Amino acid sequence: MPPRRLALVAAPRPGEAFGSWVDRMAHVNRCPPAEVANLMGLRLRGASPDVRPPLFGVRSDEEVRRTVFTATGVPGGLVDGMHLSVFEGGPLSVESVLSAGKAHRPSAGREWAEPHGSRACPCCLLVSGGVWQLWWKLSGAAVCPEHQVALLDRCPSCGWVLRWGGDRPRVVPAQWVRPPTCCANSVGGRPCSQWLPAVRVTRAAERTAEAQQRWLDIAFGRARPVLGGVDVPAGEWFAAYRACVILLRLGLPRVLGRLRDVPAWCGRVLLEERAERGAHRGQFGWGPASADAAAAFLTVVMPVLTASGMPELSRRLAPLVRTAVDVGRLAARPLGRLSVPEVFAEAVAAQVQVGRSARSPWERGSR
Repeated sequence: MPPRRLALVAAPRPGEAFGSWVDRMAHVNRCPPAEVANLMGLRLRGASPDVRPPLFGVRSDEEVRRTVFTATGVPGGLVDGMHLSVFEGGPLSVESVLSAGKAHRPSAGREWAEPHGSRACPCCLLVSGGVWQLWWKLSGAAVCPEHQVALLDRCPSCGWVLRWGGDRPRVVPAQWVRPPTCCANSVGGRPCSQWLPAVRVTRAAERTAEAQQRWLDIAFGRARPVLGGVDVPAGEWFAAYRACVILLRLGLPRVLGRLRDVPAWCGRVLLEERAERGAHRGQFGWGPASADAAAAFLTVVMPVLTASGMPELSRRLAPLVRTAVDVGRLAARPLGRLSVPEVFAEAVAAQVQVGRSARSPWERGSR
């Protein structure tokens, strides 16, 4: 259907996700989001209601920019800023997200982003009237730095991932208007009526909120990524972050006894996530399984990556690397696939004791 000018247009909010904007447009026009999407020329309908165009919410193209502008008057630059491609070259690779969508349903696993669902801060939803932030779709999203509360990742009423769609992933509802502040996942053919701002929030630790803020500043390009006192590309910095997450998982539970100043809740959450991810060994490289797990990784890993110099970075990496060596897991395949900065690879290699058969996954010739 050719795009039509909508009667009412809601202006995009700073940092808003594309799907959130479509939902709010549908709400002010009093029609289902799928209808608004079709009026905007987004062509979401396919042979199956489960089919999601791979680009929706991930990356816009010239056709999307043109049709959206025709229907709303919103310029292409603002449209681009509502897609996950904002984080290209940092927390994720857009091509990896799209290629995963061709093979299976995208998940918050290997690509460290959730194209279908989202996490959310109930406080932000209340203040904004239902604006869903784009960064909530990243697997590293754990805490709202502004309100210092843990993000919500599942609806307490229906139990499904927020904005997932219900018992199967959907693009947007085609039969009802989805209030921006409600869950509205499909449950038995009806929208879940849970009002998300009413969900009780959990106060986050100050150090975790600060770690999340630093992580986000690097993701959005507001802060210079530095590792061991060396400026590094954002993509390599996030590769080092992933490597630390994998090393931490590989060393559980033994590594917990070697880490200093790790809160008790972190250990509990990490072991719970290990039980979930441990069902398939190939999932060691996947993103955090929940907002709680993402918070635990931030709390443990960020102090490692903020080391002031290479010797300090190597010292802070010691518990992770040496435990992985002791359990014979340092050569795990997910590690070798990461393009970490040279300073990080050197810091890891420095912790592999002389005489041990283990080798760093980034040692020349070991891949």
